[in-house]
Amino acid sequence: MGEIIVREATRDDAASILEHSRIAFSESRNLLTTPEEFTITVEEELRWLADNKAKNNLVLVAEQDNRIIGMLNAQRGSRKRVQHNCQFGISIQEAYCNNGIGTRMIRMLLDWAALDPIIEKVNLEVFSHNDRGIHVYEKLGFKVEGRKERHAKFEDGTYADEYVMGRFVKGSGKE
Repeated sequence: MGEIIVREATRDDAASILEHSRIAFSESRNLLTTPEEFTITVEEELRWLADNKAKNNLVLVAEQDNRIIGMLNAQRGSRKRVQHNCQFGISIQEAYCNNGIGTRMIRMLLDWAALDPIIEKVNLEVFSHNDRGIHVYEKLGFKVEGRKERHAKFEDGTYADEYVMGRFVKGSGKE
C-alpha cells in the first residue's frame, strides 16, 4: 500500500470522487445521504467542482495508489452576514479510518480558513452517535454549539440527533 496523499481536488478527480462517495455512503450511518439517493453523474460532479472553484471553496481528497479514499468539502457562507463562516463535510472509507486522515484533512482546512481574509469560523454538523468523528472534532478544538433532536430518521425507524459544532480560526468570537 502506498502513501496517503491529501491534496486539493481537480477536474480529473470527478469519476474517482463519485466512486469514493458511493462506497462511503454504502458503509456508514454517519453520513446524511443514502446510497440510493446518490445519483450524481460525472458531468454533474464536474460542474460541482467548477462551481466550488469559482466560489473559492475548498475541496480536498485523500488518495492512495491513485484511488480517492476520503474527501472534505468546505463552503463559504453565501450571504453577507454569514460570509465569515464556512461549513464543511468529510467522508472517509471505513477501511481507511483510524489512520489520521480525517485529522490531516481538517488541519488543512483550518490552515486554509485561517489564511483567508474573510473566514473567521469553521462549522460542521455531526450525528450524535458518531463518537469517532466527534472525538476528532473536539481534539481539533471544535465545540458543540447546539443539538437538533431526532434530526435524522433511518430506514429501520430509529432516529439520530445531530450536533452543530464550530471552531473560531480568528478572534475570540466574543467581539
